[in-house]
Amino acid sequence: MGIYLATPNREKISFDDSNSNIRVGASAMQGWRVNMEDAHITRFNVAPDIHIFGVFDGHGGREVAKYVEKHFVEELLASAPFKSGDYSKALHDTFLKMDVMLQTPEGKKELGALKSEDGKGDYQTESFAGCTANVALMVKNDLYVANAGDSRCVLSHKGVAVEMSHDHKPDNDVEKERIQKAGGYISDGRINGNLNLSRAIGDLEYKKDEKISVHEQLIVAVPEVKKRTLTADDEFFILGCDGIWECMPNQEIVDFISKRLKDKDKLVSKIVEELLDNILAADTASGIGCDNMTCCIIALK
Repeated sequence: MGIYLATPNREKISFDDSNSNIRVGASAMQGWRVNMEDAHITRFNVAPDIHIFGVFDGHGGREVAKYVEKHFVEELLASAPFKSGDYSKALHDTFLKMDVMLQTPEGKKELGALKSEDGKGDYQTESFAGCTANVALMVKNDLYVANAGDSRCVLSHKGVAVEMSHDHKPDNDVEKERIQKAGGYISDGRINGNLNLSRAIGDLEYKKDEKISVHEQLIVAVPEVKKRTLTADDEFFILGCDGIWECMPNQEIVDFISKRLKDKDKLVSKIVEELLDNILAADTASGIGCDNMTCCIIALK
């Protein structure tokens, strides 16, 4: 069977929520992949006037993505920078905290349990999985987007796509310099011929060099954080795993969504579902449109 099914699994798990200012819709589809390894969060009012949304694209297994989905918000809210209002640092520290937690006895046991639910291991099996993480934190009108990996956040400003995150790929100059300094190499766009991304939570086998810091490893969980103050000209933003963005350019996806958001009676999750159906590949010949697909749309009323 390899990494693909004979026919795609088109079943979608969708979610909608709203408050007086925001409509949110999310959907996830396994697609052609043998397993579903994505996770996501969409939560209003984790603190007064603070909302959080995120997508976590797993690789090598689903367990790290599901672990982050479960623990990220709790750890963010508990961090000292969050309590003091330093939201960029709070996001940065929480990304790194996930790696710390994964290496505790409790974290390892939980990862083992998540693996065993897939029928792939038991409580004693070490996890070699990881996940990208793209998290958007809304604090009143301020939007903070923290990203590690190649999931992506794009904002629609007057109908124009604005990148709120930067993909972390091994061939990027900054990433390549760090990888080579850590003793690694890049082959066909992959670190040591294996992973085709350069930042992620988990992937702990790439983070074992005790002579260098967590910011200097072959793969790092360190996020880049962007901040933007939203205005009436900002219409919506999208979070999606790379299986979304590899299929259509940013602007085409913004146009696709903009057209459909004009129908205020339509559930936002239905727009996401239409997007997933639109980009799902007819076959696996090219590999494009064959990944797990998870996407969240946050429409600003």
